[in-house]
Amino acid sequence: MEKFDAHANQAGAIRRFRILALAVLAILSVFSLTPQPCPAAQITLAWDPSPEPAVTGYRVYYGTSSYYYTAVVDVGNQTVLTISGLLPGVTYFFSATAYSESTGDESYFSGEIAYTVPGGASSAPGSGSGGGGGGCFIATAAYGSYLAPEVLTLREFRDRYLLTHRPGQAFVAWYYRVSPPAAAFIAEHESLKDAVRWGLTPVVYAVKHPVAALLLLVSVPLAWIVRKGTQRR
Repeated sequence: MEKFDAHANQAGAIRRFRILALAVLAILSVFSLTPQPCPAAQITLAWDPSPEPAVTGYRVYYGTSSYYYTAVVDVGNQTVLTISGLLPGVTYFFSATAYSESTGDESYFSGEIAYTVPGGASSAPGSGSGGGGGGCFIATAAYGSYLAPEVLTLREFRDRYLLTHRPGQAFVAWYYRVSPPAAAFIAEHESLKDAVRWGLTPVVYAVKHPVAALLLLVSVPLAWIVRKGTQRR
C-alpha cells in the first residue's frame, strides 16, 4: 500500500509540474510571439447645427458606460467629428452639448447613442482575427467560446473597471496588441487551453469574489507567520 501511494504521489507531482510548465509556456507565448496589432476602429458623428445664435461650439462626450463619460472632445463650431482608437468588442456611448463662449453656458446632454465596435469578444465565433480564438481574447481561446461564463466575467470586469480610467485603458490597449497571435496559438493546442484555464481560474474567482480573494490573500501570509512563531516556541 505504501509503495502504491508513493507511485501515486509521484505521478500527481509530475502531472502538477506539467500543468505548471504549460501555464508558464502559455504566458511566455504572449511575449515571444511577434505581436500583430488588433486594429482599432473609429466612428464619425454628425449633427445639425443649433439654431440658437449664442451657440459658438460643441462638445462630444463618450465612455464605456451609459451617461458616465470619461472623455470629451471640444470640436469648436464644427458639426462633424471622427473619434479613433476605439477598441474592438467594446460598446461606447456618445452624447453632445452646445456651449456659448460669451456667456459660459453649456446645454444639457443630447440624446445618447451607443455603438459596439465590431470584433473582439463580441464578434461571432470564427469572425475574429484570433484564428478561432474569439478575436483578440486569450480567455476566449482557452474557454472555447466568447459566451463562456468565465469570459463574460472577465469582459464585465474590463468594461466596468478597466476602461473607466486611463491606466486600465492603457492595459487593455496593450492586451489587444499582443493577444491575437497568442490566442491563435493557444486555440490550436488543447494542452495550452487547459493550462491557461488553470492559470485564469484564480483570476476569475478574484473578479467574481473580490472580498473572499482579499481575505484569502491576507490569510495565507498571516498563517505562515503564525506557524513560524509557533515553531520557534
